[in-house]
Amino acid sequence: MPILVPGPVSRQRGFTLLEMMIVLLIIGIATTLVSISMFGDNRARALRQDATRLAHVFTAAQAEAWASGQSLVWEHDAEGYRFSRLPRQLILPARRLVRAQQVVDTAIGGSSILRPRQWVSSGAVALHHSAGTALVFGTDWIPGPLQMALESEGHVVRLSRLGNGRFVVEP
Repeated sequence: MPILVPGPVSRQRGFTLLEMMIVLLIIGIATTLVSISMFGDNRARALRQDATRLAHVFTAAQAEAWASGQSLVWEHDAEGYRFSRLPRQLILPARRLVRAQQVVDTAIGGSSILRPRQWVSSGAVALHHSAGTALVFGTDWIPGPLQMALESEGHVVRLSRLGNGRFVVEP
């Protein structure tokens, strides 16, 4: 049986030492993350941003090729990249047609996600991939794997297309 002691009931007021330590630890981790993101290497971050944007745009290009039934060609240079649509009347396979004649562009621009873009990176961006100079997004439902390396000012980021068609950016 509890014994009641006369007088005011004492309640804990304030924080315990353990609670204060946890709050300080959380503040320290947040400060570290903010300082790393603010003072990190901007060139490496810009190159990674380019690769991430390419992964999203490539996914949209593959979906557009599937939906429209027309193959899309992605071409790049040191300043940027652009997409163009191949004509529907193809006698040759799309990858051979790219090598055989000049690519015909049919209004990919304006506010489209596939519009021509400049690289985010401040320096020239060099790309190395297995598809040669032009990359073709065809109407086939199972695109093959792709390995691509973006290089700028000594930094390298890899962009890969897995067997299921998903794009992955690796630092």
